[in-house]
Amino acid sequence: MMVRPPDVRPQASTHAPAPHAAARQVAPANARHHGRTPPTTPAISVCIAVRNRPELLVKSVRSVLSGGFADFEVVIVDDGSATPVQEGLAAAGLLADDRIRLVRQPPAGISAARNTALQVARGRYVTVLDSDDELAHDGLSRIHEQFDRTGARWIYTDYEELTAAGSRVIHLPSFDSPRRMLWSVLSRPRLPFKHSGMSMERDLLAGIGGYDEGTPIKVDVELVLRALANGVHLVHLAHPVVRFHRHDTNISRQRLAGLRVWNRLIRTYSPTRVPGPALGIMLVRSASELGKALVTAVGR
Repeated sequence: MMVRPPDVRPQASTHAPAPHAAARQVAPANARHHGRTPPTTPAISVCIAVRNRPELLVKSVRSVLSGGFADFEVVIVDDGSATPVQEGLAAAGLLADDRIRLVRQPPAGISAARNTALQVARGRYVTVLDSDDELAHDGLSRIHEQFDRTGARWIYTDYEELTAAGSRVIHLPSFDSPRRMLWSVLSRPRLPFKHSGMSMERDLLAGIGGYDEGTPIKVDVELVLRALANGVHLVHLAHPVVRFHRHDTNISRQRLAGLRVWNRLIRTYSPTRVPGPALGIMLVRSASELGKALVTAVGR
């Protein structure tokens, strides 16, 4: 069965839609039903966009399935992998689980893949998980409890960072207003949120336009800034929900290329239209990104 999800258009973006967006078609790749019956409307849809890296994807999916929370589905969007990830998932015996919903589409980019996942998802809440990260055993339980306890509509969490040298828990700050967090996102050398593990009401994410398919990189930053600019309060969950594997591949090149995107984001989302503060933020951001690139290059 072919599925044509409705278009997702970022409300705050001035960029034209990507050429593929209107014509994108996706095909569910696991039409068979085995084993347990998934809930028709699960509480949480864990959404994973992936291109290649099938071994890491298997570990990521297993971390979700082995958790202590039952009311979920896993939506995987294969964004044109050279070898369909369906093969790796099937070899691992994961496609026998009806909580997994696999979609394959031609390569369209991370934003388009995440928008496809958003359209396919059925849960009240969406939890984003990078394809090379893993959820903690109590991750979904903690997220669901936080939604119930606080009435939040959008949650970001602490995370565990794993490198070749070991691991450490990254504790993120909390903010009492969207405006304060917006300033922090624009000006802090290290982002005050982690996109992988971030959870939000599905209707809220769709309502602000989903992911901007006109932004080539920093798509998570653009999304968070747009949410904050629209007055969405992001609530902090002070618990490491995701195990994040840090890779240095192409990181300096991405940071340098990202300066152009940062310039647009600062001009678009700066809380003040006075040129001086916006220029100051851009200078601080440029120095930060160039410094990180230099440190990474020297460390290789």
